Amino acid sequence: MDQELLSVASEIEKAFKSLIKSGRPDITDDENNSLIESLYVDLFDNDYILKQVLDDNHTLLKGRRGTGKSTIFLRAEQELQKSKKMFAIYINLQTCYEEVKSANSDEENLALTKYLTYKNFLTEILKSIQKRFSSKFSSDKEFEDLFKAIEEGKYIDKDFQRSIDVTSIQSQEHKKDIGGKLSLKDVTINAAHNSVDKNESTVSTKVTELRIFSIHEILKRIKEIAHKRGISKIYLFLDDFSELNLDSQKVVIDSLIAPIISSYNETYKVKLAAYPSRIYTGNIDSTKLPSYALDFYDAFEQSSNTYVDVEVLAIDYIKRTLTRRLEIYTENQINLEEIFDLDRAPLEEYLKTLFNCSASIPRSLGFILNYAYLSSINKGNRITIENINTASIKYYEENILADFINDVRFKQSFYDDKDLLDQLAQKNLMDKIIEKLFNVKREMIDQYQKGTLKKQIFVDSLKQYRKGSMYWLPTSHFFINQETEKLLKTLELYFIVNKFNEGSSREPGKKISYYGLNYGLCLLKRIDYGRPAFRRTYDYWRQEEFNLNEYIPRVISNIEIIKCESCNKIYDETEYNIYLNYKRCFKCTEENTVRVTNKFQTKFKKKIEEWHEKRLPDSYINILRILYNNIDVEMTAFEIGTQIDRHHLSVTQAMRPLVSNNYVRYKERDKRYYKITDTAVTRFFSDTLNTIE
Repeated sequence: MDQELLSVASEIEKAFKSLIKSGRPDITDDENNSLIESLYVDLFDNDYILKQVLDDNHTLLKGRRGTGKSTIFLRAEQELQKSKKMFAIYINLQTCYEEVKSANSDEENLALTKYLTYKNFLTEILKSIQKRFSSKFSSDKEFEDLFKAIEEGKYIDKDFQRSIDVTSIQSQEHKKDIGGKLSLKDVTINAAHNSVDKNESTVSTKVTELRIFSIHEILKRIKEIAHKRGISKIYLFLDDFSELNLDSQKVVIDSLIAPIISSYNETYKVKLAAYPSRIYTGNIDSTKLPSYALDFYDAFEQSSNTYVDVEVLAIDYIKRTLTRRLEIYTENQINLEEIFDLDRAPLEEYLKTLFNCSASIPRSLGFILNYAYLSSINKGNRITIENINTASIKYYEENILADFINDVRFKQSFYDDKDLLDQLAQKNLMDKIIEKLFNVKREMIDQYQKGTLKKQIFVDSLKQYRKGSMYWLPTSHFFINQETEKLLKTLELYFIVNKFNEGSSREPGKKISYYGLNYGLCLLKRIDYGRPAFRRTYDYWRQEEFNLNEYIPRVISNIEIIKCESCNKIYDETEYNIYLNYKRCFKCTEENTVRVTNKFQTKFKKKIEEWHEKRLPDSYINILRILYNNIDVEMTAFEIGTQIDRHHLSVTQAMRPLVSNNYVRYKERDKRYYKITDTAVTRFFSDTLNTIE
């Protein structure tokens, strides 16, 4: 047992857990001083990404969850606060969207939802600007007068007047909320008439005018006031953009962001954070909104000559990140080399394994190291490769897979066909890819044992890595033509697959992309990960056995089923085209009974209904997720709030329905300490899809 390691174990744990924080990860020391400036590690030398966020251009940061977008924004804000000529406004767009959903539960009211999105986002900008100005200029009559005028409705945009039909299911006491004048707190709606049915539960309202505050005039006036006080630039940090659905993103971009970019270039600087493949930019000129990737391949491939160079840069980023965290949290009492068992493997192997299992994503790295900590450092032992592997499986099962198949807030790539590639179809696609790659290994070993394996590259691998009756033959990676790789974008968003490389196809004029399955998934499914060390990546991964270019589209096409709802006759495409001319089933002759559906919809109908019953506000799900990730720990509202960027009073308020529904329990000592219940774990985080036959 390493006593020196045990003496700083709690500090090492804090270093690992600090990487897990989501939302506004303002990490502080024991005296509540921010550590972000000292902990910040940029992807590139000389804080290149940070400098792009601080420059005079509008900026789009693209990265999957946990890649550090919010941390970069927070670090940039701290830097801007040092200047008297600039100030920053941070807005969490997911929060705005939550308010829209709770205010408008009728999802069919798309028009009203769009306007509520507009209103909430603009209101959040105004409130943030007002708060920042108030802190910078304690008493400013000119600014107070502006907000008084806004409250009185003097900045209404007449161009946004619309006539729409709204049907709202409301209780009698809330009917008055449909019409009337709403100010900065609400959209202004003038109702022409209300019709109420006899049971007085449904109000059908014809809205003849929907009045929205004009962003143009308000921002122009704010700019004038700011310039008088020596403020030349106002930075708008817009986080969690991809948490919005496509319709809401269109509202925010077309009605708000695009006008700011085109009309207020010298004063307002838009800094947007989003997920790759889940972002709408409308007609914004890409030269006016340059994007910077944070996922390792997209980030490093432009500055690298080969994939090996990409990997070296990604591993170096992990090394720099962990080195800095340990330096700060342990006050230089322990270094990176001392937390790993170097008697069993060199440091380079540990870092390579961490790259494989985390894809250089800081939050993933934090989860895996925190899980590994419990089975090693917490017991006075150094971390081993086995600890990391076990932690990778745990992270995959309890975080990645749970989010992917059970989270009712499922986020699809905008490349997906919403009717076809839903959550269930994506799970089927994942299963089929796993099955295919596992079978490649099994078939190669079978051929090798029979002496019929012809490809020397596989023969050499099986010879070199055989241990007794055990063979090591990696089949974790595959390739697909770039024109069809969009089919993988949702799986990539959920870390089921990661993009590793690009190359030339054997088909003239086409390019291919290389993907790898999640490392923890491979360990769980007994798929060997990586490639033989004696072979170049390009040689091994490019073998035709790993070509899924036809396989993946075929899996997707098989998701559809054409069937008569009356007699269950299955149609092929040719038969269906003939049916469309006559609209009578070939078998039962019933009219208009043949439908094209997702074949999983019937099989999983009950499960879909259960998911809808589980719907909770996103903020509640986030709280449960934090408690689930810390399932053996009691947490205070303050501790939870720091990880989800919410005030502790907001967390306490959310706990009331969570406790009453038996999703959370607590013990009261000096304050309340919360834990997730088995009911919530089973309902929200159990692997339900794997139990369905």
